Amino acid sequence: MNKVVLKAKAKVNLSLDVVGIREDGYHEMKMINHLIELDDILTFESCATGISLTSNEDTIPLDERNLVIKAAHKLQRQFDVKQGAKIHLEKRIPTQAGLAGGSSDAAAALNGLNRLWQLGLTQSELLAIGVTIGADVPYCLVGGTALVEGIGEKITPLKDLRKMIVLVVKPDIDIATPWAFKKLDESMIENHPDIPEIIKLLQDDAYDMLKMKLGNVFEAVAFAEYPEIKTVKNQMMEQGALAAVMTGSGSTVIGYYQNHELAEKSWRFFKEKYTMCFLSNTEEGENDVG
Repeated sequence: MNKVVLKAKAKVNLSLDVVGIREDGYHEMKMINHLIELDDILTFESCATGISLTSNEDTIPLDERNLVIKAAHKLQRQFDVKQGAKIHLEKRIPTQAGLAGGSSDAAAALNGLNRLWQLGLTQSELLAIGVTIGADVPYCLVGGTALVEGIGEKITPLKDLRKMIVLVVKPDIDIATPWAFKKLDESMIENHPDIPEIIKLLQDDAYDMLKMKLGNVFEAVAFAEYPEIKTVKNQMMEQGALAAVMTGSGSTVIGYYQNHELAEKSWRFFKEKYTMCFLSNTEEGENDVG
């Protein structure tokens, strides 16, 4: 096999909770994740030696700081791979937006190189490697709608979300994940999302109740420091969103719409204010990295 091409889809959190801190300092999470119809495209080509990465996006690192390179080197070292690879990343998922673009790219790299180098690794083996690269990598290897727990390694598939229109809006605010965790550790979490109840609502197709249950514990610290994010969420609800929630540690807010006309109207409203604003759809099934 000389060439492999894979799509790596963006991930969002329908809800996110932090339930504890382990002795090693890692945070225990409980999240409901799903994919949206937005993807990066990665091309893997065989070469004699070495790993190289190119991209259409000149702002992303092309060295070990990029999780694609980190994943490739990890596979090479762990399985004593002598063969090299030329990797091209066509970047479509916005960076620093809480959409797990880097993690999804890393998952694609693990799968793509597993095929290119014919390593024969199972999904379980790839998951074990993925969790050492990043907390979102294991989920991105699996995809679909899922409950994700622990430090990202415990994944329970859930009933796929109903097909809905998703409005993605990122205010002109960048939030570093370490900062968000530090602020969270320093504060008292008063409102935890009821993850089991949300799962039940999804199973029962009781989508009209979701707006009362969705939540993200990072919203409290993000809203306190950047009230504009809260304003975006509130405006989505005022404009007819079925539900709205901040994804990851922010600052991106996701709005769910069942009516395309309302979604378009809301998109036009936010497009006047924010560069990163687009419509997508909830994505059924698995990521294209399996």
